[in-house]
Amino acid sequence: MAETPNETGDANAGGEKKELSMSSLMGNMPLTGRNGVLVAAVASIVVLAAVIWFATRPAHKILYSGLPELEAARIVEQLGKMGISYELGGGGTLIRVPENKVYDIRLEMAKQGLPKSSDGTGFEIFDNQSLIGMTDFVQRMNYQRALQGELARSVESIAAVEKARVHLVLPKKSMFTSEERKATASVVMELTRSLSKTQKDGIVHLVAGAVESLQEENVTLLDHKGNLIAGGQKAEEDGRMPTDEALALQRRVEKDLEQRVQTLLDRVLGSDKSIIRITAQLDLDKKERQEEIFDPDGQVPRSTNTVTESSRGTFGTGGIPGVIPNDPNQTAATGATGSNQTRDVEREIRNFEINKTVKMVKEAVGTISRLSVAVMIDGTYESSGEEDKPPVYKERTKEEMEQLQRIIERSVGFSQQRGDSIEVTNTAFEPLVPPEVAKNPWASREFQLQMAKYFAVALLAFLLVFFVMRPLIAKLLTPEEEQDDRLPGTVADLERQLLAEGVGAMPKESAQKLVVPDRTLQLAQQMIEDDIEETREIIRAWLQQDSF
Repeated sequence: MAETPNETGDANAGGEKKELSMSSLMGNMPLTGRNGVLVAAVASIVVLAAVIWFATRPAHKILYSGLPELEAARIVEQLGKMGISYELGGGGTLIRVPENKVYDIRLEMAKQGLPKSSDGTGFEIFDNQSLIGMTDFVQRMNYQRALQGELARSVESIAAVEKARVHLVLPKKSMFTSEERKATASVVMELTRSLSKTQKDGIVHLVAGAVESLQEENVTLLDHKGNLIAGGQKAEEDGRMPTDEALALQRRVEKDLEQRVQTLLDRVLGSDKSIIRITAQLDLDKKERQEEIFDPDGQVPRSTNTVTESSRGTFGTGGIPGVIPNDPNQTAATGATGSNQTRDVEREIRNFEINKTVKMVKEAVGTISRLSVAVMIDGTYESSGEEDKPPVYKERTKEEMEQLQRIIERSVGFSQQRGDSIEVTNTAFEPLVPPEVAKNPWASREFQLQMAKYFAVALLAFLLVFFVMRPLIAKLLTPEEEQDDRLPGTVADLERQLLAEGVGAMPKESAQKLVVPDRTLQLAQQMIEDDIEETREIIRAWLQQDSF
């Protein structure tokens, strides 16, 4: 029972601790402390939110750089319509977009024909220039630059043209016709796809029509790889197709034939059951021939000419005088008189027109002159009857292979007259390597970087909360020490204060005399006078504790 007062004091102390709520602590704090707590909380929230935002926002990558202002404005407008966030830099000439959308956005911009602006200068070059003091040479050069820039912009307006540069040669006019030189133009284009013949002719007409005294045959078109598109393209000296075009045509023919046969065999045998290779020899000579075909059965009278002759005179009956007759028994006739006679002769001449067909034939370049076809066909596989053994390969029958060969010959247009050759072989194929198992997304570098970013954010937030915010708030929420002249409120407070200052029960073994500060003694005397009964109970508890 002697410990009851002590327990009561501890209970009172615990009750006081429970009464220390956030509102009471904030109320007991001075104004500077409360402001410090609010500032620390707000700053921590702002810093944490900023860190999370910078860490979790998608990384931005350059979409376009070095753009003219007009094209940058068009692209930004299109990005706004697409609802895509962007960042500008480089004075508005550089655009950044989320890294995971860069290529999709570029494709979409290319579909919209952006960017299309030319780096050349148009006729605006004369807007801010004064002609006073400008030489004739400078004026002509500025005009040429402006004309080149305007033509480049016009060419770039065509859907298939990404960028274009125009070079003009404008010779100075001469007083003598014999000394005049012709104007020429060259256009270099970066294409998104190949141009049709109509588009090529259109560009040539556009450039020739915009430049004075420029003829269409003096306009040359090139692509960005240096290939001649139009203007000055001529056949080889021997009349054959240029080599690059011939090789491209040969590849297209072979690929078309292979695809035709492969599609057919895949439907019959199944996928990956056949391999086809075709080599085509093409006739690349440019040939022209003229044919004249006559039809004798198709005669048509063209003209008829009739001549009639009439003669009168005396014609002897003995024959011609002095001529020995064929009969040897007769002698030569002598001149004899004959009777007067009239002789009429009529001749008719008819001209017929025979039906004739004249053909001027220009044979197409690239006709197939010979084909070589090689086909490998896999056999069939039958189950071995045991689970641990692979299927057994079985060759196809001779009749089946002959049937497949006939089908292939019909597909490629096989002709023995051309000297075509074909070889169809039945052989076992090596088993296909199974496709790689889809990679675990956890093992991808992008996923690991993303997770590392999130982990860094979480770690930073943890460190900020537990090592910055928590000590700061705890320090601010801790009540300030009472002033020296303030007395403890209760005996329990006095006891805690005495223990904190080193005043308390000394060990029995210690012979050192307890030294009590004067101020502490004064406080103890004051509390004893205020509550004698409580003091008595405390002293009694101490004595009982020492007795044990």
